[in-house]
Amino acid sequence: MRLSELSTESGVPIATIKFYLREGLLEPGAPVTARQSDYDDSHLRRLRLVRAMQQIGGMSIDQVRNVLFAAGESTLSRHERLGVAQYMLPPLVEAPTDDPLWDQTHGEVLALMTELGWLINDFSPSLNALTRSIVALRRLGYRDGIEHVRRYAAAMHPLAEGEYRFIDGHRDLDEAIEATVAYTVLYEPILLAVRRLAHEDVSARLHNRRPISPLDGV
Repeated sequence: MRLSELSTESGVPIATIKFYLREGLLEPGAPVTARQSDYDDSHLRRLRLVRAMQQIGGMSIDQVRNVLFAAGESTLSRHERLGVAQYMLPPLVEAPTDDPLWDQTHGEVLALMTELGWLINDFSPSLNALTRSIVALRRLGYRDGIEHVRRYAAAMHPLAEGEYRFIDGHRDLDEAIEATVAYTVLYEPILLAVRRLAHEDVSARLHNRRPISPLDGV
């Protein structure tokens, strides 16, 4: 297909496709003439992936480039290639310097991961994000953050197993990376929304309240 057809099929403007080509995020098409190239389904898949990482994942061009580099690095395992994509997703939390409470909490989070038997890298960005939240709770006087993590971990791991089986079912690596981005970014708000709805339900039952109907008061 020509560039205009690639734009129509992908929904990505021609100017954006040309930018991706200049930035090396998209492989050049097969030359047809001095001014025209031919593109195929692999370009469509790559465009879909780049757009997902930018629009859904909120990644910068440099971050997208790093993920694509890892995807093409034959010395990395599939696990490592998918991991790079997840590690580039926000929030990217930097560990503060000279903060004893942070250091203590981070150590407790790592110890919990070891206790649970989870195979987690010490430099996983999610460890810093988790540490930051627990530190904030502790500074407000809430001391049971680690125990909450333990309970959440027990509930989350079976969900993660099912989701990763779906992700790993995509044998094409670009599609698997896109699924990783989508499951990480798009499903997290769903988890939070369901938790809030559960809180609403529990509170209503504790206080013997029924939901308000649109017909109430009519």
